[in-house]
Amino acid sequence: MNIKTFLSLSLAAGMFFSCADEKKQHAEKKEPVAEKKFEYVVDQFADLKILRYQIPGWENLTLKEQKLVYYLVEAGLSGRDIMWDQNYRYNLAIRKALENVYTSYTGNKDSKEWNAFKTYLKRVWFSNGIHHHYSNDKIKSGFSREYLDSLLTETGTELDSAIVDVLFSDKDAKKVNLDASKGLIKGSAVNFYGEGITADEVDAFYAKMESPDPKKPLSFGLNSKLVKQDGKLVEKVWKSGGMYGAAIDKIIYWLEKAKGVAENEKQARALGFLIEYYKTGDLQSWDDYNVAWTEATEGNIDYINSFIEVYNDPKGYRGSYEAIVQIKDFEMSKKMEVLAHNAQWFEDHSPLMPEHKKENVVGVSYKTVVVAGEAGDASP
Repeated sequence: MNIKTFLSLSLAAGMFFSCADEKKQHAEKKEPVAEKKFEYVVDQFADLKILRYQIPGWENLTLKEQKLVYYLVEAGLSGRDIMWDQNYRYNLAIRKALENVYTSYTGNKDSKEWNAFKTYLKRVWFSNGIHHHYSNDKIKSGFSREYLDSLLTETGTELDSAIVDVLFSDKDAKKVNLDASKGLIKGSAVNFYGEGITADEVDAFYAKMESPDPKKPLSFGLNSKLVKQDGKLVEKVWKSGGMYGAAIDKIIYWLEKAKGVAENEKQARALGFLIEYYKTGDLQSWDDYNVAWTEATEGNIDYINSFIEVYNDPKGYRGSYEAIVQIKDFEMSKKMEVLAHNAQWFEDHSPLMPEHKKENVVGVSYKTVVVAGEAGDASP
């Protein structure tokens, strides 16, 4: 074989393998899979934008932990209508009627008034009632009384005319009124007190109550509605078998399932106290629960559930129903743990005068969480 023949064969072989490699690389090359863009915005109306959220870290939970989150979220959702009724005595009747109109109406859905009706209903949904969630002012309808009457008639929807009047008048204009000259209770639309009860009567009623242990005062009034029966003030307690009993029984059902998959004994113990509180309405059980809840610090899942914040009561006694379920933000907690471990370094290098610096920084911890579910006062 002469040198020309050898070079020709070598060149041909090189070209063959080069082409083969190129084909192989081309065959192995895959088109990148486009990540599906998460749509955060669900809807936008009035001054509101409705957003959905993701739950990063969900895949890091065990099946048992995921069940716990699910049960706790369902427990929270089971009490949603409690918040609606607490906000205003006619809220549930109004919502039921408006929703029936929305799903049954077959008339002109391109009119200005129908669009105003839809916006009004969405605002009511968002605020858990007919009063604005921040200002406490009654939401303006944006359509006429005559138009609503026609919608009710065309869809065969029943709504007491006295309730319809409320939607188009100044009656019950403020959910929570803090102007004493208008009467804290009389001027507030919240459904925590019966008709005709005054702020002075409320104060006198609770002034007579004494806690078994004066050093550990109970939260009197936290879980009840105060009404007059036969001229006397009595509490309608929110518990199983009492006011809101049907909804509370559903809450108990899901909490018991959650207790069965609790992450640890302390968490299960706290849930047990909460279940007992819902069953009996006993405020001592509520205190016992809160102590146990603060001690249950281990685990990846935490929650809030019950009648807690008292801002919606002009007298500051009664708690609004609220539920929040959250899981540990694993990535951010890991990062913040580094900062916590180096707290002494930050103290040493802070621009403080030496005499104000701590020689031994202790007790620094930091955890971040991701919300998995909300209901009641915490959410639309």
